[in-house]
Amino acid sequence: MFIDSIKYSLKGRWDFLLLRFVFWLLTFSLHLISQDILLGIFLMILWALLAFIEERYLVSVIEESIFGSEVCPKFKNIKKLIIRGIKEIFIFVIYAFIPLSILIVLIFDLMIFSFNFSVFLLFLLSAFFAVIMVEGAIIHYEYNHSKFKTAFEFRTIMRKLRSMSRSRFITSFFIVLLISLLVSPLISEFSESTNPLISTIVEFTILPFLAIFSSRFMGLIGRDIILKKIKVVELNSLNN
Repeated sequence: MFIDSIKYSLKGRWDFLLLRFVFWLLTFSLHLISQDILLGIFLMILWALLAFIEERYLVSVIEESIFGSEVCPKFKNIKKLIIRGIKEIFIFVIYAFIPLSILIVLIFDLMIFSFNFSVFLLFLLSAFFAVIMVEGAIIHYEYNHSKFKTAFEFRTIMRKLRSMSRSRFITSFFIVLLISLLVSPLISEFSESTNPLISTIVEFTILPFLAIFSSRFMGLIGRDIILKKIKVVELNSLNN
């Protein structure tokens, strides 16, 4: 899965890079016109719409990878991309509600009293569980062709996650978590603190590669789960 995801990401589409370019231009513009409130609001709305489109495109990579595609999806039907992107961000927000609530409690606790290690540990555990669940939910959601309610079929999602071997489960999700929550943010932070040329190069090469890589890898995890399910069904039918 790792090598496949690298090869797939290197074949990333130019239209995705174009979207990143427009996204970067809007972000840059927001810094320049911070004093013009009306123009800032307009650009912020455009920025949000592009964020929805980008989110949906990356989830499309997961969906098409689950069903066996070996090429990056095309950009088409922008309105549908925006609507489905909003739905998927909403799914992320729902799954993140508990760890975010604990984080707020932790911050208030730190401001008023002192650092509470037990609350911090609870936050880490809930955040880890939420990330695993949301990844499983997105895989299940895309397998069911983006039917919103399927993202919250918790028992089915847990059953599919348990169908993976323990070592494969830990390795697969550790790679996705490492890239999504650590490597990409650190590279992005580093590029912003360097000169504009390096920042631009990173913005249009490394970060898009990592984004597509993570989505492809998640899609292959989903494909692996689905193939195992099909094999189990076939074995059961043969035994009967």
